[in-house]
Amino acid sequence: MPERTRVQIERARLRRVGRRPPAVARSGTVMARTSEGWADMATRAAGEGFLIRVRGRIVAGWSGSLRAIRTTPTITTATTARLNSVDTTDAMLTGTDGAAPPEPSRRRPWLVVLAALGLLLPAIGITGQLVTLPYDSIGPGSARDVSGLVTVKGHPSYPPRGRILYTTVSVRERVNAFEALAGWIDPATDVVPEQKVRGDIPPDKYRQLNVEAMADSKTTAQLVALRHLGFNDLGVGAEILSVQEGLPASPLLRPGDVVTQVDDRPVRVAADAVAGIRARLPRDTVRLRIVRGDAPPVDVEAGLAEGDEGRPLLGVRMGDKIKLPFEIDIESGRVIGPSAGLAYALEVLEVLTPGELTGGMSVGATGELRSDGVVGPIGGVAQKAVTVQRAGALVFLVPRENLDEARSSAAKGLQIHAVDTFDEALKVLGSLQGSNALALGRPAPPA
Repeated sequence: MPERTRVQIERARLRRVGRRPPAVARSGTVMARTSEGWADMATRAAGEGFLIRVRGRIVAGWSGSLRAIRTTPTITTATTARLNSVDTTDAMLTGTDGAAPPEPSRRRPWLVVLAALGLLLPAIGITGQLVTLPYDSIGPGSARDVSGLVTVKGHPSYPPRGRILYTTVSVRERVNAFEALAGWIDPATDVVPEQKVRGDIPPDKYRQLNVEAMADSKTTAQLVALRHLGFNDLGVGAEILSVQEGLPASPLLRPGDVVTQVDDRPVRVAADAVAGIRARLPRDTVRLRIVRGDAPPVDVEAGLAEGDEGRPLLGVRMGDKIKLPFEIDIESGRVIGPSAGLAYALEVLEVLTPGELTGGMSVGATGELRSDGVVGPIGGVAQKAVTVQRAGALVFLVPRENLDEARSSAAKGLQIHAVDTFDEALKVLGSLQGSNALALGRPAPPA
């Protein structure tokens, strides 16, 4: 019987038993090409999930070599050559479970977010470091024992067992965003507008003023301490430290000049020159006697401008010019500003006299000292209280105006005392056990 007839008979038989003939099978169709001809056949037995792949000759009754393999849920396209004008191109469906094609991978928004953060965070970090703000941070600095900074030549000295500490603050000018944030978080650090610290003074000028203030504080400390021991008439004039340009007096005066007289008033220290100038009115002409280097004194007439609150303004900054009976040197290193004046004066007194001014204790001291012995307020007292306590001090002397600020930041155990004058500071030290502050005599004359 011809092969085509056998195929037709087999299809009819399948219809009678309720099976679909291979020509209309939807579970999968395989076109098999053999050496003897071709055949198309149903590839799926009912519900068994196997693909029937035919190799060899296909005859009625599924005779021949058959092999069953399990299918995978994928869709491919099977295309064979056109034989006997029959189009054998058909979609091959592997599997009978009707599984839908796999869905395309979903987008992952968190990956986009992470990528954006990866670009944004470095940019924020670089900007935060490079962009500065008009703020300064003021934090705790260091505390130093002044006894190692004061040396005396030409007179006996008495190194003490106790310590007098002067304190500093750590100042960062125009901080960046990260430094400002760290300062705001740290309770021991203040972040303040630079306008509040320097006003309208440029940073370089402000630093120069603080350098001059340190030099002036050392001279004043020597003057006050020696006066307390009975050495008088140490002042020889008011030394000009700087001259403000653009004022009537600026062409006539220069730094280093020593003013010894204002009008008819003799000048021993800077306070005498200030008093003479303030006795005049703005736009007055004042007569100054000055000494420049080794040249003889000369008289100059300088016009006064109008300063703050309508006061007469000469436009110079002056310090005390003194002549010491022996050499006293105070090493300040890189520290600038006027706030070490009180500590320096106490240490000069300590070194020049036998005994213990502090009773052998560690005592911190801060305050701007004037030539008349008055202790003036200073900045950064809250940070200095933290610093001096960390250094092991038990007593801290501060200007009266700074008392509340110092107490607000100090921990328990630090005794904070307010003083208005150098003599009041000695009274506080005199209350300490073992102190000789209230029984100091004039040091012995040089041998």
